[in-house]
Amino acid sequence: MTTSHDTPQATPGKPRSVIFVAYPQMGLLDMSGAQTVFWAATRRLADLGLPGYTLHTASLRGGPIRTAEGLTVQTIRLGDLTLEPMHTLIVPGSPYIRQALVDSSPLVEWLHKAYSRVERSTSVCSGAFFLARAGLLDGLRVATHWAMADQFERLFPQVELDREAIFVEQGPVWTSAGVSAGIDLSLALVEADHGREVAMQVARRLVVYYRRPDNQAQWNPLLQSQYSTQ
Repeated sequence: MTTSHDTPQATPGKPRSVIFVAYPQMGLLDMSGAQTVFWAATRRLADLGLPGYTLHTASLRGGPIRTAEGLTVQTIRLGDLTLEPMHTLIVPGSPYIRQALVDSSPLVEWLHKAYSRVERSTSVCSGAFFLARAGLLDGLRVATHWAMADQFERLFPQVELDREAIFVEQGPVWTSAGVSAGIDLSLALVEADHGREVAMQVARRLVVYYRRPDNQAQWNPLLQSQYSTQ
């Protein structure tokens, strides 16, 4: 069951906090792509004399976390976070999401308890599995990686999965499709916070498409035509 949500407000004039939730075997680009967007946004906002974001990478126990790709990410302990309110929580996905859910059941509990203290709860790729397991997606329309859609629907029939969407906003909950779609999601979040112009400048700095529209198909016709000619 989805918990109630009293949306806290960020303190005016203060940087917004973004917490990236790490766990073993998470996808590296799911996290680093989103982090880079917020980092670049902070640099641009500083140029304008405006507060940006403070970025925190945290895990249940803290310390080094090994990603699915084999690189290690250094983290602080989620329990040591003293941010009130927490502005944005981002949960990356994993190519081994079923096992990750089993191995990280305490993380599901933490997400459930933290929901009422976070202005926005978001996920990249199969990170939606964690939000769904925590009961945060019941009755909502969400996105996840197309290759995990069948698995997601079997596990969470109470959640409305949009198989086509790049990302989906449902009030304080945002979810995105696989891997690089986390960049699209993060640009949309920056736009929601600071406007289209800042988000466009961030995209330009990162040399990426401004952002794909949220309703663009994950398996787009151009990619499909390229694939079919192989």
